[in-house]
Amino acid sequence: MTIGIDIGGTNIKGVLLDSNKVIAKAKVLTKSKSNRKILVAQIFELIQGLIKDKKRIKGIGIGVAGPVDFKNQRVLNPPNVTALKNLYLGKSGKEKFKIKTIIDNDVHCLVLAEAILGAGKGKNLIVGLGLGTGVGGGIVLNKKVLHGAQGTAGEIGHTIIEKHGRKCTCGSKGCLEAYISERGLRETAKEIFGQEIDSISLFKMAKRGNKKAIEAWQITGQYLGISLANIVDDLNPDVIVIGGGIAGAGEFLLESARKEMRKNILSPIAKNTKVVRAKLGGYAGAIGAALLAKN
Repeated sequence: MTIGIDIGGTNIKGVLLDSNKVIAKAKVLTKSKSNRKILVAQIFELIQGLIKDKKRIKGIGIGVAGPVDFKNQRVLNPPNVTALKNLYLGKSGKEKFKIKTIIDNDVHCLVLAEAILGAGKGKNLIVGLGLGTGVGGGIVLNKKVLHGAQGTAGEIGHTIIEKHGRKCTCGSKGCLEAYISERGLRETAKEIFGQEIDSISLFKMAKRGNKKAIEAWQITGQYLGISLANIVDDLNPDVIVIGGGIAGAGEFLLESARKEMRKNILSPIAKNTKVVRAKLGGYAGAIGAALLAKN
């Protein structure tokens, strides 16, 4: 058995996994994003509640937003949950529960879950994107997260798609995140409608046939498609999995993304690379964290 935790700015979610099956779930509202004592107490309380038989728990996995020093199991600079900054969370968990504890980026965890149990099941090389407040990415090869030399592989959201484009929250210009995150979508809506409109409202408008809303999703999909083409040319994955709240727009987003991707891919035999929505839902990050702890 392994336990997986997904720490978010709104909720902290957890699962208990046995033979790759979720046998228990838990979720609590995040009490504080800035107070370390309160937040860590919440995380540990959630873990404790999932421990049914300590002798059978082989590992604990924890997913956190933002960059992670994977080798030293340290949270670096989380964008929302600032209480975790520079915390050696893996070490803290191991000391608390006397169980191997491992941390990783939350989207890495999501992609691992989708690779093993979800939309990428049975495939060898899976690339995934999590589209929401920000844009995270992950690469899974042979059922293992590919971290790279310094553990920074998969930062697809901060690849440049417009050299002199919009300013990103990271400080660079033209990052993918500046176009296909919630913030990026609002900015695209402002260019079309003259005012910011959130993704949920834009989706509802598109479903009702609003041509400008459909255009906003198509433009967003085109930016995504440019990035997908780069992924295919660089890595030639079996499948690309798209998750996160923005992916809830479905084909309003993905149809134009696939079209733009195929237009820009170099190799004709790679043009039909599958781009699919994530399958596992809101607990995918926690499931992936639990799978991470099995390694």
